[in-house]
Amino acid sequence: MDPFSLEVAYSQISVFQSCLRDPFNDWTNMHVAQGFSWRPGSVSFRTLDAEGLASVIVEKGAMLDVSLSATRAIQVPFHVPVGVDVEIGTLAGTVVVELEPGDYTVLFEHGRCHDSRMWCKFRFVPGTTAPRVVRRDEELSPGEDLLMDAQPAAP
Repeated sequence: MDPFSLEVAYSQISVFQSCLRDPFNDWTNMHVAQGFSWRPGSVSFRTLDAEGLASVIVEKGAMLDVSLSATRAIQVPFHVPVGVDVEIGTLAGTVVVELEPGDYTVLFEHGRCHDSRMWCKFRFVPGTTAPRVVRRDEELSPGEDLLMDAQPAAP
């Protein structure tokens, strides 16, 4: 898939099943500290800036290796049902991503370009692993146990 840009809103970029009525998630203080808000079919990742343009890359891969230039990296499980599209986006807009049905680990990598613009990479790796904050910056302070129980944001 070709890279694309998204306008970040409210410090988050999300991945979700298109069939969800309310695809974006509410955030508790614990979600903010760990850098993501997850529920089945939807995960929102905390961005470095509250707003601004982000360059986005989507990959299908076999490895969960993290780029040296990533400031943050988080991996979570994600299920793609048969006949359901997956979208990546913000409140300002979304892009449909074509994925085969099945279970994946989504590796979210996030950092800044040389011009200080944000970039994000989403790698969908077949199979699931435990959720984990792989790399964190000073803004994140995940606890020992990650909260995997978000509620849908009110429309």
